[in-house]
Amino acid sequence: MFEILKGICLLISSILIGGVNPFVVDETLNYSASFSGVKAGTGSLKVINEYEDSFHIQFRAKTNKLTSYIFPINDIIDIWIDKEKLTPILIKENINEGNYKRKNTIKFFQNKGKAIINNRDTISFNSNVHSPYSLFYFFRKFDIMNYNDKTINLFQKKNVNPIKINVENRVTVITNIGEHICTRVSPVRPDRKQFKNKSSISIWFTEDSKKYPVQIWLKMKYGGLMLKLEETTN
Repeated sequence: MFEILKGICLLISSILIGGVNPFVVDETLNYSASFSGVKAGTGSLKVINEYEDSFHIQFRAKTNKLTSYIFPINDIIDIWIDKEKLTPILIKENINEGNYKRKNTIKFFQNKGKAIINNRDTISFNSNVHSPYSLFYFFRKFDIMNYNDKTINLFQKKNVNPIKINVENRVTVITNIGEHICTRVSPVRPDRKQFKNKSSISIWFTEDSKKYPVQIWLKMKYGGLMLKLEETTN
């Protein structure tokens, strides 16, 4: 009887926290990248490992040979996210974009409302924060529609900012691996003002059990960057 009750409790708990994660270790999402319609390079998201309380995720972005002559990019970002909440625990950034270089280690203490950057700077926040990269997995597990018109906190560089989530479903996206019915997620500022450098972002998640982020659009002041899913493994 005890084992039955234990099983029921675990089932209820999994429902309350969002159910089973739709991704596994070694899942790799490979993207083509284009800037204002011109092929510029590649990107990838990979689940590196699974631990008792976290997942290790890695994002890579690299320009192709031609684009590298103009503006080379070779970014590697490792992020460890909480296994249940899918919020960041640790981020290690290795950013190489043209002459701009940045290496950061950010440790998150979500229950204490703070993040520590390079063991020096402390950033405080009032509630759980996300990173742009953890959102790719957060919205794969949890019901996206529940976050329509809701506000969450987003950590970027050395700031924590509130963003409002706009959601649109039943959107068709065509990539090299097929036609997809998707839900589009577009973060905006609650005050409706523009982000820095007039940037904006939209992410399209497939409306199936995997909820792949098949398309990512980043609009910037001088053009737009489009990432389209080209291949999935595992």
